[in-house]
Amino acid sequence: MKYLGLIILLLCMMMGCEEPIILDLPSGEPSTIIDANISESNVVSRVVLSKSLGFNDTINFPPIENASVVLAHGRSETSFSFNYVNTLSVGAVYEAQSEVTLISDDLYFFSVYLPGSIEDPDTLYQATMKMPTKVPVEGIRFRAVADESDQYVLRIFFTDPEGERNFYSWRVSQKINGEYVVLPNNKIPLYTDQGIDGKSVFVEFAGSNFSESDTVQVHFKSLTRDAYDYYRALNNLIDVSGTNTSADNPRSNFVSTAGDRSFGYFSLEGVHDTEAFAVADSL
Repeated sequence: MKYLGLIILLLCMMMGCEEPIILDLPSGEPSTIIDANISESNVVSRVVLSKSLGFNDTINFPPIENASVVLAHGRSETSFSFNYVNTLSVGAVYEAQSEVTLISDDLYFFSVYLPGSIEDPDTLYQATMKMPTKVPVEGIRFRAVADESDQYVLRIFFTDPEGERNFYSWRVSQKINGEYVVLPNNKIPLYTDQGIDGKSVFVEFAGSNFSESDTVQVHFKSLTRDAYDYYRALNNLIDVSGTNTSADNPRSNFVSTAGDRSFGYFSLEGVHDTEAFAVADSL
């Protein structure tokens, strides 16, 4: 559990937590953190690069703003470059220069090149993943919360593709002060098609309830099995935080030319962004 604090902070980066959990652990050599969740969505697709830090120093991760970031298609010369756009407390944000189009079941190569200095060599981080099949949202409905006036739970309806294993996650954006904000979750919502293969089902968004005056948008994600297992391991760490129970640290899928340890994960996701809709129109 040596890296529990860093992993929990990384989880907060990925889920948009407002209050990350910070543990009092000793500082060590800075490690590279790569948070790469790439899809065709222009809302939840992003790459964030940073270095780890001492947990009592600051909650702002040192950003990596001079990297070269590329996603390459395995069966053609198609590639997508990501440029540095701004810095947040979790690190440097990179966005694609052009519209990203991904082909289901094809292999993609993701590379992050960090230029070195006189003391440190250049470093290349690489990871690969197949693009999962995108599963569309078929409908949005709301369930009234018992004994609470004007409070509703969001339900997302979809049909699972028959004859294949599928893994899901989802995010929700809410219109706040005229802008859509991706809402945080306590943990990453996850779902599999075990026992429901080929069936029409629904999942619920547990992050927050909504009122009739709210306007929301759903970002429904199809994941690979490897990405699902990684996120499940992160959720397990959250579950055992502050207890005497231990859990394994999730493995990063990045390989480094320098042989150093990196944190984070490269995930290709098939994301269906729904149209924005008013809650009152969906009751």
